[in-house]
Amino acid sequence: MPDPTRSWACLIGVGKYAEDDQLADLPAVPNNLDALHEILTDPSLAGLPDDHCVVIQDPANAQELALRIEDIAAQATDMLLVYFAGHGIVDQSVDGNLYLATSHALQDRAHFTALAYDDLRRAMLSSEARSKVVLLDCCFSGRAIGMMAGSTTQVVGQLDIRGTCVLTATKDNEMAKAPAGAVFTAYTGELVDILRTGLADGPELIDITTLYEQLRYRLRSAGLPQPRLSGSDTIGRLSLVRNASWRNPGGTSEPVGLTDVDGVYRLGSQLESEGQPAAAAQLYLRAISRGNTEAMVMLGVHHQQLGNDMRAERWFREAAGSGLPSGIFFLGLFLDNRGDLDEAESWYRKAAAAGQSQAAERLGEVLEKLGNNKEAEHFYRAAVGDGLASSMIRLGALCERRGDLKQAISWYERAANAGDAAGWTCLGLLCADHGMNVEAETWLRRAAAEHEPDAMINLGRRHEERNEHAEALRWFHAAAETGSTSGMVAVGKALMADGDGGSAARWFHLASRKGDGQAMVEVGRLHDKSGNTSEAEDWYRRGIRAGATIGVFDLVKLHIERGQWDEAERVCRASAEAGQVEGMSILATLLKRRGDPAEAERWQNAARSAMPPGPNRQQN
Repeated sequence: MPDPTRSWACLIGVGKYAEDDQLADLPAVPNNLDALHEILTDPSLAGLPDDHCVVIQDPANAQELALRIEDIAAQATDMLLVYFAGHGIVDQSVDGNLYLATSHALQDRAHFTALAYDDLRRAMLSSEARSKVVLLDCCFSGRAIGMMAGSTTQVVGQLDIRGTCVLTATKDNEMAKAPAGAVFTAYTGELVDILRTGLADGPELIDITTLYEQLRYRLRSAGLPQPRLSGSDTIGRLSLVRNASWRNPGGTSEPVGLTDVDGVYRLGSQLESEGQPAAAAQLYLRAISRGNTEAMVMLGVHHQQLGNDMRAERWFREAAGSGLPSGIFFLGLFLDNRGDLDEAESWYRKAAAAGQSQAAERLGEVLEKLGNNKEAEHFYRAAVGDGLASSMIRLGALCERRGDLKQAISWYERAANAGDAAGWTCLGLLCADHGMNVEAETWLRRAAAEHEPDAMINLGRRHEERNEHAEALRWFHAAAETGSTSGMVAVGKALMADGDGGSAARWFHLASRKGDGQAMVEVGRLHDKSGNTSEAEDWYRRGIRAGATIGVFDLVKLHIERGQWDEAERVCRASAEAGQVEGMSILATLLKRRGDPAEAERWQNAARSAMPPGPNRQQN
């Protein structure tokens, strides 16, 4: 294996191209880069230090890219690996040579606007690295629908570099596939699978030759273009990664069966709670290498909790792409929380069709947001048919909002009798909204007796309204003790009101670690108050990504205080276009201030339309 401390990797990918360049976008390329970075920096596989694996995404300027590659090449003394994914262009009108298309490349002016392969070749030759590896996932010219297109035989000789191995996605005259909707491009997808999952009954280390033979076999079996290998000296024996499927006969056994979904989940959760997230991630990756696709969902949730949304989304998409129903549901949930309602709806429908009752319920919620209450009711009823009591509450909320209180009460009672005490909470809140305070408290206490956290929180708020702060805090603590992050936030807010900011911060951070977006916003407010606006901005954005749209107000306010009006409007517009009422309302205010009353009124009307009439009884 190469010495990680003396080895470097440069991962280059271009997925977005200018609209007028005649080159199609390649949406899978960012996933290619992220997966390879994850593999190459994995201590159990290649083990490169994080700063020795440089990702360059969507570079625009070819000259700057060449200088960056040369700088990285100069630092490697053992192994240098350069990977490129994007469009390859052959400039037939000038020199017939290979060019790697940067994001501003023009297909008919490649020699001026794209990176000449000769420049990459020179940078590799100048490096003192003992071993040099080039991986090219591109063709030699333009594009076609759904693929990276091109063909020529003129560039083959250009690929040779002394002491170096060059592994390309295709032979001389073929097109590298980039299937629409796939997580990875075809070539890199197989590359990732081999490097990450390993080879059953294979050697302890995977060298270049073994990798090439596996790629050729898999791609040929799938009817895909054949890769090409060109190398000199004994470079084919260079080991890139350890074989993830190799088992040392005399080694220690795993603490849990890697194909045991529940066992992996329990151990992973334990490692996370003990402050060992890296160990948990390694466990999930080992489980994935043994075919445990459920571990992809676990790894996605793991990265989401760490705030690495790009990697989380990739793992959810991989799980969904494998046909795993829970992966399809979690991808829908991720997109829903991000505000991508149209794509979330599509994935929820697939998950619901696969028997995921929670997906049917979430689909109903999305349809409500989109104003399709009739179809929403259909999916809630489907979820109820699968025994999901929480959908009874959502049906009750629908009935209540359209004024059918008798039917709403019936659904809430059915939910409570089915074991969801939140039904009693909803009855209590319904009574409170109609001025029946005694009945309201009776229902809330009945729900609280069943340890329903929202009932406890609402009881606490009622005590706050009566200035009974000690009793309010007692109820908030009781809610937090059930594991409710809303209860933890309520405790933190109560402590803040009492002037105990230090204790409040601990509660907010605890809820944040459990993924509560409102808690993240509260942490941001603490930083904002102390003058640490950069940290505040980071927490506001994390809270918004986790679904706490109230954070839009705080983030916009922060930008306005900095005088960043354009950024404030951009944040509002992104929120508004994602269907969030808060973003629509603030955007309307900003537009009115800017002197654009027509668009301001349009967004204000949209906010009114998006706001459900009457009380909302859906749970947090």
